[in-house]
Amino acid sequence: MFVETSTHPFWGLPTAKSNFCEEDYAVTRYIAEFINSLTNLVYIFYAIHGLRKLRQKQNCDTFRAIPYWGLMAVGICSAAFHISLKYHTQMLDDLSMLFTTTPVLHQVVTVNATRRNSVLVAILLWSSLMALVVYHVKTDELLLHSLGFAGMVIVIGIRTMQLINTRTLVGSAARKQIWGAVRFGAVIFNLGFYLWVIDGWICGFLRSTRARIGLPFAFLLELHGWWHIFTGIGAYIFIAVVDHLVSGESHEDIAESLAWPASWASRSVFAGIDPKVDDKKQS
Repeated sequence: MFVETSTHPFWGLPTAKSNFCEEDYAVTRYIAEFINSLTNLVYIFYAIHGLRKLRQKQNCDTFRAIPYWGLMAVGICSAAFHISLKYHTQMLDDLSMLFTTTPVLHQVVTVNATRRNSVLVAILLWSSLMALVVYHVKTDELLLHSLGFAGMVIVIGIRTMQLINTRTLVGSAARKQIWGAVRFGAVIFNLGFYLWVIDGWICGFLRSTRARIGLPFAFLLELHGWWHIFTGIGAYIFIAVVDHLVSGESHEDIAESLAWPASWASRSVFAGIDPKVDDKKQS
């Protein structure tokens, strides 16, 4: 059963607009939402893996590391928010998502652009982002923030699929492996989103069930924590795949360079079909 560990939480009363289904300060007075804080380590672990892989490459462009640093920032900022449930840490959490997604969006839309056009697109994207940041911080609204983030994720997903078709050989093992990783990344990212929604819809049922079954198994029903885990994996996969596709490097070793479970997905049933080959067979 969940019991408040202290009537005097270390961080004081929550001031954030958002609060989630995990009971506040149920484990320790120093952490408002224990599981929601702990699961942010997923973002940090995958970011470290990506950065280590980049450092092993010769003449690696420094800008390629920005999305991984952004992924790490998401984990740190989100953890700070769930630890304290304060307004300023909520803003850090919200904005870190946008600051991480924007450089990946720039990568996929400027892959064949000239340097001049790439700079112009960067100025446009970051100007739009800063306008959204100022509006979000001043109004503390979530709709435009959510729509902006969702829009960027959709564009990245579409452009990633286009890049797979144009930058890999039809029927090649590398192409199948990339498709496997991307399919799995899309599935697990969307699953995380559904769990995030369900966590809010049936919070009362989840809390009563967690109280009934007790620790440690009750932690498995902290669905917002699973959102962190699944979106962390999905975000890492798309960052890594986009980096491979736009780098101009050989894609033959992509399965070995990806962290688990992306490395498994690249060789699993998710990699079983090449859309171009399948379309030719049907025609």
